[in-house]
Amino acid sequence: MTVIDLGEVRDEPDREAPPPRPPRAVGRPLRVALVLAFLVATVAAAVPVPARVGLVVPARLGSEAFVHGDRLYVVEPAEGETEGTVEVRAYALPARAPADAAPPSPVWRSRVAGAGRFWQVQTGPGAVLFSVTGDQDDGQTIALDAATGRGLWRQPGYPWWDPAGILLMQTGGEEGGAVRSVDPASGRALWSVPTTRGGATYSLRHGRVERIVLVPAEGRVEVRDPRSGALTHAADLGLDEASGHVVVAYDLLLVVRPSAGMVTAYGLDGLRRRWEARVPMVEHVTECGELLCVPGGNRFVALDPATGALRWVGDRWFGVLSAQDGRLLAVAPGPLGDRLGVLDAATGREVADLGTWQLMTWHADERLLAVRPAAAGGGVVVAELDVAAGRARVLDVLRGASGDCRSRADTLVCRLQTGELGVWRYPG
Repeated sequence: MTVIDLGEVRDEPDREAPPPRPPRAVGRPLRVALVLAFLVATVAAAVPVPARVGLVVPARLGSEAFVHGDRLYVVEPAEGETEGTVEVRAYALPARAPADAAPPSPVWRSRVAGAGRFWQVQTGPGAVLFSVTGDQDDGQTIALDAATGRGLWRQPGYPWWDPAGILLMQTGGEEGGAVRSVDPASGRALWSVPTTRGGATYSLRHGRVERIVLVPAEGRVEVRDPRSGALTHAADLGLDEASGHVVVAYDLLLVVRPSAGMVTAYGLDGLRRRWEARVPMVEHVTECGELLCVPGGNRFVALDPATGALRWVGDRWFGVLSAQDGRLLAVAPGPLGDRLGVLDAATGREVADLGTWQLMTWHADERLLAVRPAAAGGGVVVAELDVAAGRARVLDVLRGASGDCRSRADTLVCRLQTGELGVWRYPG
């Protein structure tokens, strides 16, 4: 049996220290199991970290891995099948390390013909949905039975599975498309509304869709109910090809005009104009905590969503990735990757410089896991970013990992140097 040195949890004394804090605020396999690891480790200063559970899942080159809930899904080209056919395997993620070194067995395996590149997984009652990008269309969704892997349905478009149980599908393209509500068990459309090439966007609150906003290239904007598709508000806001683009944030529809350096806000209830702000070099608008962050160039400005008033400017930061307890996780490009820092949301003052990390994909209320190459000895350093506390807490050094990592909640999956997939869970 080959043993992978998973390393020890410690600080990285050989890594360069981050630059001093400036004096003021500035701006997303496998045939043989190698080893099952269960390790209780400590950080350098004798600060205990939770026990982590590790295992190796067989996979071949060309495979993709997705974590959702308590399952790991491995997708790879199927052997002995026509080109484009893939095998999907579902593995249960263990709560503790297995007692032996036997390779994990899949809960189920399923073969899907004529699939493109799998890039996203969503789950809901009774089904798991795979978003697939094809060469000849703008994408499709493949639904498999969550318990058995049996194929349920396949149809064009990309899904949004609302926590309340509503499944929305959207297609698009130069000729327009549609947004529709779909029965998850059968794929049958419950209602459908056509869209122009401008498509549709969703107004969210705590992950739930509150409104569907249809934005044409020109003409009237429509706001519809996500449960029935019924029209609730409509207005012609004077949009045309030169008007820029539209963003939905908080309860606002924001028209962003980069050429004019303007952001205009309309309330989604009634589509009446609320305010207009002049923001030079505006490119986009995002939610960040209780503010609106408007990146442009190598900086961003923070606006009050109620009035559009300027709160502060982040001069050396590109934008904001997350918010916790009155603090913002900001990002700036650096020579070795993205540098992350923590800002005070009220003033924009820099609270901490966390250094250079690759932040893993996360969802609301999930832990922020990040990785970077180990300073010495190879492998990957794993940390949890605590935005509220302004620190990066090192959890692990994975000597057998070569990178290509992704995570969900408390689980991290990385490609191993041998080609297999390493899976590590870090209970909170």
